Amino acid sequence: MNQATEGPLSRLLEAFTTPLTPVDYVTLVNPLRGREVRGQITSIEKHDDFLSLTLTPGPGMPRTFHAGQFIGLGLQIDGRWRWRCYSLTNAPQRRGRSLTVSIKPVPGGLFTQHIADNAEVGQVIRLTAPGGDFYLPQPVPRKLLFLTAGAGITPVMSMLRWLKQEFPPQSDSDDDSTSFPDVIHVHSERASQPAAPYGEELQTLHNEVPNYHLITWDTTQQGRLTVDTFKDLVPDATTRQFYACGPTQMLDSFHDEFPDMHSEKFFIEVDGNNHGGDIHFSTLGVSTTSTGSTTVLEAAEAAGVNLMHGCRMGICRTCVTPIEDGAAVDLRDGHTYGPGEQIRTCCTVPAGTLTIAGQ
Repeated sequence: MNQATEGPLSRLLEAFTTPLTPVDYVTLVNPLRGREVRGQITSIEKHDDFLSLTLTPGPGMPRTFHAGQFIGLGLQIDGRWRWRCYSLTNAPQRRGRSLTVSIKPVPGGLFTQHIADNAEVGQVIRLTAPGGDFYLPQPVPRKLLFLTAGAGITPVMSMLRWLKQEFPPQSDSDDDSTSFPDVIHVHSERASQPAAPYGEELQTLHNEVPNYHLITWDTTQQGRLTVDTFKDLVPDATTRQFYACGPTQMLDSFHDEFPDMHSEKFFIEVDGNNHGGDIHFSTLGVSTTSTGSTTVLEAAEAAGVNLMHGCRMGICRTCVTPIEDGAAVDLRDGHTYGPGEQIRTCCTVPAGTLTIAGQ
């Protein structure tokens, strides 16, 4: 359709389909097409600690992503659209468009528990495009160091799978640029090996790829992994490109010693029963309520208030706004912020009455 006829034809179609739009009727035929990006669940794998979803995205989703990036998942829960971001765990594919995410259900967690209890093959959910800057540069560094803890292993799984895909083990190759990089991977877990479905795969990689070295740290037997212990485990850490993903408290301690470390702090969904309250948007004269399992951003959207936002997982800082009065709790680390302090509305909940501008 050329540009000269697109406008009149669109208006004619809308006249026949009102009060709906032509897109609404297309959606009835193909649920992956619509105003927003969508994806269909094609596979569900349940493990002791993780739930892995494979999705086929509809039109509008970029065909490529960087290993280590995340996507947003949107579900309607209790009549409201809720969003969470999860790291992609599959390697970018030259052909095919499948996306895989792994979710760790949290007892009392509004989103994760809903996914665990209700996700079905064939279900269509909303998606956001891949985002985040936690990925390997080009050309790939020849010496890499990964530090992961708990669910922080997920973006690094995508990186490792991509590295194996792009640099298959070649025992007879003398070309350093085509060989698997020298990788040391330290993983901290409340067990002797990474949780299913990753433990067996990583151990196989460790056994079959000479340049990949897996070091596991069992916190139940060995205690918390400290910076000093880590330096003993990896004496040449400062000579490697360092990527780390895990809880905020752990990564903050490592940043002091390794200021050039690339890191991503994962979002820990918590039971919101201990938080919640009224939210006032001072410049708009609008108020709403959060139960504590609804972030400030989600509560604002439910009240018709459009706050600036981006990644929805506390990374991009697009949603940062100051507190005018009251307090809010960051769900990633439990830190409480007060008047004058900046909060990320996508991952904070009110702790009692909270007042922000509302843009």
